[in-house]
Amino acid sequence: MNAKSVVNRKLVVQPVFVSLMHKHVFMGPCRYGSGEELTYEYDHQSAIASLGKFEDDLNKHVDKRFIELKETKFIEWHEDFAVPENEIRAAIADDGLIDCYLISGTRLISYVSTIIAKRTHKPLLFCPLSDSTQSRLGGIDASAHMMALGFTEMYNALDYTDLNRMFRLLRTRKALKETKILFALRNNIISFGCVSSFISLQDITDRFGTEILNYNALEFFSDLDEMSDEDNEKARKIAEGLVKDAHGMHMPAENIVNDVRFYVAVNNALDHFECNAFSIPCFEMCATRQLNERHLTFCLANSLLKDDGIPAACAGDVGSVMSLDILMNLTRKSPHMGNCMVLLKELDRNRMRILHDVCTKQMKGYDEPPLPIDYVSFTKGNWGATMRYDFSQDNGDTITMINLSPRMDKIMIATGVVDGCDDFLTQECRHAVDFTVRDARDFHEKQAEFGHHFAWVYGDYEKDLIDFARMMKMIPVVA
Repeated sequence: MNAKSVVNRKLVVQPVFVSLMHKHVFMGPCRYGSGEELTYEYDHQSAIASLGKFEDDLNKHVDKRFIELKETKFIEWHEDFAVPENEIRAAIADDGLIDCYLISGTRLISYVSTIIAKRTHKPLLFCPLSDSTQSRLGGIDASAHMMALGFTEMYNALDYTDLNRMFRLLRTRKALKETKILFALRNNIISFGCVSSFISLQDITDRFGTEILNYNALEFFSDLDEMSDEDNEKARKIAEGLVKDAHGMHMPAENIVNDVRFYVAVNNALDHFECNAFSIPCFEMCATRQLNERHLTFCLANSLLKDDGIPAACAGDVGSVMSLDILMNLTRKSPHMGNCMVLLKELDRNRMRILHDVCTKQMKGYDEPPLPIDYVSFTKGNWGATMRYDFSQDNGDTITMINLSPRMDKIMIATGVVDGCDDFLTQECRHAVDFTVRDARDFHEKQAEFGHHFAWVYGDYEKDLIDFARMMKMIPVVA
């Protein structure tokens, strides 16, 4: 994984355990039990036992791939209902480093939770202990209060599976905010090959917090001409590794190095400008005739970057960079993207395809073994390396695809079932995954509001993406 990638950035979570302990011995609506159960010592021992269970749950059940857990802060208060200011301050002392707070405790945690929410304006999450027999109401009580005040960042899980899913959504939002796109341009800011990418780059920044840096794409030709011996050697070694590990080579192996040199040049630019996402317009750069002269295309670089955890979209499509970014961070998988179309001769069977030569080795997951990859030239001149994978090996698998509206106010979400692979080893931009959807005609009608480029991953993430859309104040459109 590239060190610049946001895929491994973690959500920093501050656990807070709240316990009301009675100093005096009495019975009543706020005090249960009898005898020893009415003592402060009993309350304290019970709280410490619950705290131990809470911390044990965190160690066992929280997915550490996504989460950095800070040391649990303990807030004790009493039946005078005066919350100690020093304990609140201690609990939120690291707020500048914290992304969200996970609240647990014994009784009456809701009031203290509202104080934390109002002081920090950070998301609050609640989850029952793993041995609980019913849902906890403290978070529900606090959430109703805060939501009535317009603060919607209150999340109530029913179990740790649910909690981890909420963490993944919040971590994905954080990753988008920490994304900085190197957007290479030749001339028009909206690519002639993808006018559905966006209306305004400011819409992307306003929605996701993503920074976008424009870069003169023609500079890459100078970068290639002036590449150092060290970088040329790096490209040579990477190319040799790709050839060595290839499932099959269907082009001259020596031609791959040209595409790898471009990949190295892009990485140098990403390092220089401290960016972690990329897109360059294919058609406009092709028209310079420099790609023909240099015998390279951008396909392999885009695939390698995605395998590195760097969202990289074809055709200067910044909207698709965001789609890739969302899927990569939500699923920890390297997506494919491309032109999405209905197979008209099989419309009655609801069959569709997504086509582009940018599959990746880590499509099944960054933590999984790489896929067996073949290499095919993009051009009939036997240059322009592209990764290929026979998607028909996964017939019957569910996939999830998304596209963002040009105004960045809606997300189209769909699932399908793989049922084939077109032109697996055919030159030019022909490599496609075939799949069946619920209703291809409905998909086609909704697609008109989003455009032709869809990014997709293996697995069913429809609910996650619907909830993520709502978290981002976007409208989910499900097909």
